[in-house]
Amino acid sequence: MSNFHFQKNMNDFLAKSSNIPGETDQTLVKVLSLTIFAFPSPRWLCIIKNIDSLLPAFLHNLPMSRMIRTLAIAIVVLLLPARLVVAQISDSPWMLASDINIPADQKAKITVGPPGCPVVMVDRQAWHIKSKKVVQTIQDGWEIGDYRCLSANGKYFAAFEGGTFDRGKDINVWNLVTGEIVATIPGKSSSIYPVMKIMYNRYLLAAPNTGETLTIWDLEQDKKTRDVFVRTDRIEEGQLTVSPDGKYLALCEGDKVSVMTLADGRYAGNLAAPLRDPTSRSTWTLGARDVKDLEFSPDGQEMAAIYSSYSSLNKQRLVVWNGQGQITHDIPLNIPYGRLNAYCLSWLPDHKGWVIDGNVIDRETKKITVQFKRSRNDTDEIAVLDKYFLLGRFGEEAESLTMIGLPWEEVERSLEAMNTVENAIIGPGVKLSLYVYMRGQRSESIDKARATIGDAIVSRLKVDKMLYAPDQDAYFRFNAEPASTEHQYGQLKLELLLKGSDDPLWSHTFSSTSASGFLQGLDKGDITDTSAAAVAGEISQVQIPYFMPRTADFLPLPLVVH
Repeated sequence: MSNFHFQKNMNDFLAKSSNIPGETDQTLVKVLSLTIFAFPSPRWLCIIKNIDSLLPAFLHNLPMSRMIRTLAIAIVVLLLPARLVVAQISDSPWMLASDINIPADQKAKITVGPPGCPVVMVDRQAWHIKSKKVVQTIQDGWEIGDYRCLSANGKYFAAFEGGTFDRGKDINVWNLVTGEIVATIPGKSSSIYPVMKIMYNRYLLAAPNTGETLTIWDLEQDKKTRDVFVRTDRIEEGQLTVSPDGKYLALCEGDKVSVMTLADGRYAGNLAAPLRDPTSRSTWTLGARDVKDLEFSPDGQEMAAIYSSYSSLNKQRLVVWNGQGQITHDIPLNIPYGRLNAYCLSWLPDHKGWVIDGNVIDRETKKITVQFKRSRNDTDEIAVLDKYFLLGRFGEEAESLTMIGLPWEEVERSLEAMNTVENAIIGPGVKLSLYVYMRGQRSESIDKARATIGDAIVSRLKVDKMLYAPDQDAYFRFNAEPASTEHQYGQLKLELLLKGSDDPLWSHTFSSTSASGFLQGLDKGDITDTSAAAVAGEISQVQIPYFMPRTADFLPLPLVVH
């Protein structure tokens, strides 16, 4: 997995801070005090008692030893003036809950609501986020199935009784204030309910996988309001959604994404289909069957979808439409194929961008600006609380739900600074060298594979407007590491280094799927074109750093949080 090291930047910062005059020292102390206030724990309380004497140790310990859950804020707090932090992140109503820690292992069933929902469900427990307490527990005896949803105000929780193969099961809805079941929607003998949405904090829309007829149920009156008829006999998770105001419904029907008005059940039209290859003159388009997740924007004026197609040039795409159904954004995603699912897409408020499986994409630049490492098997949705705070299971071995903040102001400053070559170790317009190591082995097929890998890396650099040139201070190294007890055939790694140091600033370990055939071929002295192409394909998808600043005045991008 990709890994960013902050040590050099933080050392630069420490070198600067050793000569900072007293006024700036006081500003830094204010910033640290804010950090302590935001994330209370025994460690922070210890620091506040002796902040002057412990300040250097604090700075040295933060960046490397413990990539704590609040790293995104902790790093940026060190870099921002106190007045800026106070005026921005601390204005969030979620600030005081930022140290929340909800036990949730990989088997936990996690349900989050629309952006700003005050409640998160973990199995049978309803947690009120701001108070950091369990406010309701659903009694045993009622099955909480695979398909669930929360109302925007956190009052209602709906759950299908079964899973993928449990046709005919009912949907139960609980009032989380009283803990009582307020409605039971009868199941259909041949159907499951993979999509449920609660509108106006009162009406449940239930969509069966067999399509044709959707049900709207009044939760306060516990009765069916009406049926909505659609033109498809197949509905899958992620392929149907409702606008926040409950006026519009969008769903995948065959090769099209259709939009209809719920009040009268009439079709308003279809969204424009994205081109299979936007870089060519071909007019072939992607079908709606390739949609993994479909979501309205918080204001209901736009729509976004994740397309995932192994046959397309850009396997993972974020497509955004305006209110007229025209495409405004078509963004290739450097996320491994097969990683995305029906719960991977969330909108950020204020048109800031999107969160896609822990990758925060800035709307204006269309780049991944912050990455949160998550378990390979984690398919849970990340809760968007506001434009600054997210709640989710962060970390590759996370066993709890925690909150992380997005340092937007500092990210935006860094995005602006990266276009100036003088600010960057790597960045747009910066030249980098490249070395491809094959354990010292040579043969016709190995030399051909070496050229394939080199070409793939150069092409990937061009995507972020970086250039190849020999004998540069910063360079990428592709290395076939030898076999070990942990890795039978060895490992393939792509690393970013600086001359004079063998400690990578960044590294990516290739998946065993693409690496094993390549390494076995290397052992035999004969690497097949297919094996080389698989590794080259992963290189085209990997999210490499596109900005590394020379000083700690700016953030490396994307900022990776472990």
